[in-house]
Amino acid sequence: MPTNSTPPLVTALRKKDAYLDFVSKIRFQETVSSYLFKAGDHFYKIKKADSEHTSLAVKQAFCQEEAKLLHRLNGEELQAEVLPVYQNGKSFSYKNEAGATAVDYALKTTALSERNLVSHLLDQKKLSLIAVGRIARKLAQAHSDFPVNDKTAHERGRAGVLRSLCEDMLYQMKRHLDESFTQPIRDMIRHPLDKFFDEQNRLFQRRIRKHRIVEGHGALLPEHIHVKGQTVIFLSPQEAQKKYAILDAANDVATFSVELLRQQEEELNSSFLDRYLRSSRDRTDMKPLLPVYQMYAALRLGVTNCEMRTAMAWSEEEREAFQQKAVQYFNIAVRFARQLPH
Repeated sequence: MPTNSTPPLVTALRKKDAYLDFVSKIRFQETVSSYLFKAGDHFYKIKKADSEHTSLAVKQAFCQEEAKLLHRLNGEELQAEVLPVYQNGKSFSYKNEAGATAVDYALKTTALSERNLVSHLLDQKKLSLIAVGRIARKLAQAHSDFPVNDKTAHERGRAGVLRSLCEDMLYQMKRHLDESFTQPIRDMIRHPLDKFFDEQNRLFQRRIRKHRIVEGHGALLPEHIHVKGQTVIFLSPQEAQKKYAILDAANDVATFSVELLRQQEEELNSSFLDRYLRSSRDRTDMKPLLPVYQMYAALRLGVTNCEMRTAMAWSEEEREAFQQKAVQYFNIAVRFARQLPH
């Protein structure tokens, strides 16, 4: 839902003459963190100015980082480039004309059909076991191709890192929802979680030695996956956050798994996990670790929906939908807390 005040730059980029290529139609969407434009055969994303994007140089760097992520995950299957947005007097466009000054940056990518997004396929009950297998194989290959270096692996793969992330999510949950609801959930999660981390340090060390700490996706949700025939494309999340992207390979697996379970796709989830574990040859060590990452992913997605609920001027119905999704995720977190090995 758009905010009440639209910046002049955004208003200008909703017009056809702002683009370098001829476009017959422009579709605009606003999210919490970005302005999105589908113009012709391309998709443009401009990040909003906030506490992280405080200068033109920082915004350019974030766009370049996201373009690198897309190339790393997809190779030549998805084109991505960073374009400056110019201001010339009171007008804004992608045209570098005399007297123009760069005032922002956009990430330009090939436009993909929304009908082939996994989120749409799930909504239509059209996501097949074959497609899920292809997603699992591509994800396993991406994890195999991009382990992080030993120093980063030791920094990001430690049990204490995941423990801190889980603790933060439990705290954030308490901030957003009534304590009468959150306290029982926190109680059901905290004891098995603490016990797991106290007793499983060797498992985390073994994962580091086996190069299972990877430069992954970080937010592998259905809306970030495009499937058409045999081609699977991983789209970047709204923000490429390294604290979520550089973790154990189980992080990406758990995120997609939790979303399949929230939508009650038990068979698709089982098939996805089985295909990933076979493709990655990571069954022995990942299986005992996966429940804690699934619990963490559920907590994170629940907190994200709580944050979305208050981030923009949603209708009361939309706000209620975010809260209901958050509760679903928190209940899934409890489910996996009960599965942690003792």
